[in-house]
Amino acid sequence: MAKSPRTDAETTSTMKNSTSPIGLVHPTDTAIAVLIFAVLGFLYYETTNFDEVSALFSQNVPPTMFPRILLFTIGAMALSLPFEHIMLAKKGKNIDKDRSKSLPSITWLTMLLLICILALFEYTGMLITMFLVCLLMPRLWGEKRFVMTIAFSIGFPLIVAAVFSGILGVHFESGMFGFGI
Repeated sequence: MAKSPRTDAETTSTMKNSTSPIGLVHPTDTAIAVLIFAVLGFLYYETTNFDEVSALFSQNVPPTMFPRILLFTIGAMALSLPFEHIMLAKKGKNIDKDRSKSLPSITWLTMLLLICILALFEYTGMLITMFLVCLLMPRLWGEKRFVMTIAFSIGFPLIVAAVFSGILGVHFESGMFGFGI
């Protein structure tokens, strides 16, 4: 059975819908990828302004290495964003289906909480910041087991700090209160 040709009205309505895929790329996801790359470019530029570490404090790794690895990893993942609709279409999913709904309020609360905690990082240091995130995020998301949350919020930052400081030799910012490993 042959398909009927599109009418001018159908073609116009398809072109007006900017969230529909156009060829191989998805316009919304392409715009997001471009925004991500702009932020990554700025952050990469910022790594060129890092001070050189003296040989006495050098840990055989320049201070730019880990941030740049993270930036390149995020960039590699962002390369697939404009083409994600193709991968999902093969699975029978429509990427635009849930995009018409607004973000749930818990998403905004999570962003606000993380911004507030990160704003305190200079004063609290890495260990206390990780403790606050591990304590407050599960509670915000509805975790009722307080003892488990306390155990997680104490244990996880200590394990991460021990691995990085003891095994990898990477030391975290201790903050104003001097808690650090």
